[in-house]
Amino acid sequence: MRRPIRVGFWLVLALASACLFLTRYWIHRDCIAAARSSCTTADGANLTAGGMLWGPLAFVFLLAAALAARKR
Repeated sequence: MRRPIRVGFWLVLALASACLFLTRYWIHRDCIAAARSSCTTADGANLTAGGMLWGPLAFVFLLAAALAARKR
């Protein structure tokens, strides 16, 4: 019973991090690169290259989910 909860926990964190990576960096990567520091979107959000860090974090959480799902 604990294994599915643990796997689900890591998967939720991986999905949330992947969504943040997509919305905070990937979609606006050209604008961020052109501005060399930050980019302001039409809705007023200030995006920086720091949003790139959500991608590797999502991978780490996905790896943790895979390790938690592994049978011992």
